[in-house]
Amino acid sequence: MSASGVLERSADVAGAASGGEDGDGGGSRKVILWVIALVMVPIVLFAGYTMFLMMAIAGASGGGSSQCTAGSLTTDELEVQTTGGATRTLGPTELGHAATILSVARSLGVSARGQQIAMMTALQESGLKMYANSSVPASLDYPHDAVGSDHDSVNYFQQRVSGWGTVEELMDPVYAAKAFFGGEDGPNGGSPRGLLDIPGWEEMGLGEAAQTVQVSAFPSAYDKWESAAQQIITAVGGSISCDSGTVVGQAAFPLSPGYQMTSGYGPRDISVPGASSWHVAIDLQHWPGPCGDPVYAVLPGTVTLSSSLWLSIKHPDGFVVSYLHMYKSERLVDVGDTVTAGQQIGAVGNVPPSGGCHLDLRINKNGTTNAAVAALREAPALGAPAQYAGFVDPEEFLRLYGIEICPTDGTCRRL
Repeated sequence: MSASGVLERSADVAGAASGGEDGDGGGSRKVILWVIALVMVPIVLFAGYTMFLMMAIAGASGGGSSQCTAGSLTTDELEVQTTGGATRTLGPTELGHAATILSVARSLGVSARGQQIAMMTALQESGLKMYANSSVPASLDYPHDAVGSDHDSVNYFQQRVSGWGTVEELMDPVYAAKAFFGGEDGPNGGSPRGLLDIPGWEEMGLGEAAQTVQVSAFPSAYDKWESAAQQIITAVGGSISCDSGTVVGQAAFPLSPGYQMTSGYGPRDISVPGASSWHVAIDLQHWPGPCGDPVYAVLPGTVTLSSSLWLSIKHPDGFVVSYLHMYKSERLVDVGDTVTAGQQIGAVGNVPPSGGCHLDLRINKNGTTNAAVAALREAPALGAPAQYAGFVDPEEFLRLYGIEICPTDGTCRRL
């Protein structure tokens, strides 16, 4: 709903209330009601737009999808970097738009890869600003952060009024995100194609998928924002809450992009004293393995254990996600603390038994009330010792939440 729409609705309500009154005091009632309306308009303008975003995002979900909304951000400034080394500082406006895009994506069940593509696109097209267009005068009547003049392109995806929707629709941040994703229930009806309308988009490179949606004159421009997009998702993702049991798209990556998997889930040959030969975890590190890299909570929950080796966080659904080898002196949370997805909880360490700085990530499903998680195979079913009952493959687990922890597109190496 635009600001002008809120004003019109306030006036209609006040008019209906005063015009319907008969008898003594009708004139004074009209004056009082109009004064109340004028006083309330700034309040409505301040709160109504945010409430509209929440309602519209909730309405984006189709059958079985979550209804997701953006809450308060944990940061109001974030510096991101392109692959070429250029930096950009994003403020609360840009991060707020990022949260809207993520809320829509997660309401629609879009995978973490799709969320990253959308963020890369918005960074390239607008720097995550809501653009009006001087060539489209009507766009100036809607809330905007900047004014451009490229053809008839508007909003943070620079969608053209001549193809993507009406001015009113495209200046709505939620509609813009829904149009970018498209899909079976998308507002585009498949033309123009949104991301979900493109066959095989999941197998494309991230920048290639963005270009296929945008059909830009600069097709290679999106790739440089790959790491920056993941930075934003990690920083903002924890503010998104979803109200159903659908698990797709509600998690964060445990490390910043560019890591490698040094040990997978299952039996292994290892010479590190005290390390298990049946690994119920995955090991991640940035080459050449420096300690001190930030570690982020992949999901929300409450810290239940903080020993010399383990930091364990119990999810509201009952399963436990554990992060091993972080030095206690570098942990940012302790037993009893509540954490959100994407919140930094510590730093990569080298607490023994360990062969070098890395993060060991493991999940125990015992006690879970989540049917999808409960259905995952436990380690003993694959030949692990009985002592590892309840532990499941972290890669299979994270796929439930839309995250491919080590994709085959070259962004992660398996050693």
